[in-house]
Amino acid sequence: MDKEFHEVTAQEADENRPVTMEVATVAPAGQDASETARMAAHSTAEGVAEGEPSSAERGLPARAARSVLALTVALLAWLVPGLGHLVMRRWQRALAFLVAVGGLAVSGLLMRGNVFHLHSQDPFGTLGFLADASSGVFYLLAHAFEKAGPDVARAMGDYGTRFIAGAGIVNMLGVCDAYEVARGRRH
Repeated sequence: MDKEFHEVTAQEADENRPVTMEVATVAPAGQDASETARMAAHSTAEGVAEGEPSSAERGLPARAARSVLALTVALLAWLVPGLGHLVMRRWQRALAFLVAVGGLAVSGLLMRGNVFHLHSQDPFGTLGFLADASSGVFYLLAHAFEKAGPDVARAMGDYGTRFIAGAGIVNMLGVCDAYEVARGRRH
């Protein structure tokens, strides 16, 4: 019989900190030891005890459910900066992203920066649109409050354009962070 020891990482339910344990696997006659170790590591990582049905037997696999949850959290984080973290009860990060993205977007609008539209004639206008639209609800509000139009003839208006684009970039960092936290890859 082949014996192998493998390190398996599981998530502790209360504190979401990784817990490391060793799993000893013994391969039955005629079965590869690495295949047995992989199956044991997979069931231990999912938290399935002996005798309980695996996640595949229970219906929707745990990985798929976690992926759907992570995508939902990412969508919420894009729509309203910090909302994805708020749903996961990460109050400090939620507040940090809301203040950072909101501060940049509102400052850029007050400086009368240019808010790019979807149909642009040049590639830089398209990149500007993607950066601006990444700020979520602030992009939609910018169109409602941008009655006077941009004033990029002055330096302040040009800086405002950069602030609005920066708000979108910071929000995308927040979306990526919320997605990774929801997937369990970050704490």
